[in-house]
Amino acid sequence: MFKKVYFVTPTYNAGDHLIDLYESLKEQTNKNWEWHVYDDMSDDEKSLAILNNIASKDKRVKVTARLNKHWALKNLITGLTKDFGTNFPTKSENDAIIAVIDGDDAICNENCVSLILGEYNKNEKLDALWTAHSWDINSMNISRELPGNINPYQYPWVSSHLKTFKLSVLYKINLRNFKDLDGNWFKRGYDQALYLPILHLARERKFLDEICYLYRINSNSIKNRESKEMNQMSTVKLVRSRGYVE
Repeated sequence: MFKKVYFVTPTYNAGDHLIDLYESLKEQTNKNWEWHVYDDMSDDEKSLAILNNIASKDKRVKVTARLNKHWALKNLITGLTKDFGTNFPTKSENDAIIAVIDGDDAICNENCVSLILGEYNKNEKLDALWTAHSWDINSMNISRELPGNINPYQYPWVSSHLKTFKLSVLYKINLRNFKDLDGNWFKRGYDQALYLPILHLARERKFLDEICYLYRINSNSIKNRESKEMNQMSTVKLVRSRGYVE
């Protein structure tokens, strides 16, 4: 039985929002969670100070500061491998529930941890679960059900925030799925580059129609948004056209 949710955050220059994110975790009715934060060389002069201060007061918070630039996807995969080890989920009872949350977003449902654990504990075959979310500007939610017989690479992106999965599924993925045709880690579009192969391998997957995640679409941690969105779409196009890499 799963008793804890491990929230993981690859972050960069999210100093204006990290306290709000932490407070949203503290407000959880179920206190059985950990927060693993992987800071990707923030230069806003406050992110690391805030994170280290939080970690000094709460043992559930683990902070890793990158000494060289990883970008979100490599940052996340490297951090999980370091924190849990590739041999961590050798047996189903030793598996872990991972929930990805960006540093400039927040949890907006105090029962989020309980809801996630409840779903995984009542269905042993459930390997991936995502929830409804709310944009900060208009309460929009683009997440919904993904039909069980559908190839996720060939279906619209409906598995946005909050994305959760069993760690054991992640460790089954060939790392080539996270890299471009030249073998370089994707720098943008990490949401789909990460979650599509997880959805592909998941024995069962589920959408939970409960709003648990606040997505700040206009976060000021994102500079040159238009250019970066173009790079993101380039990644998504490649990931989807290529499909799962064995």
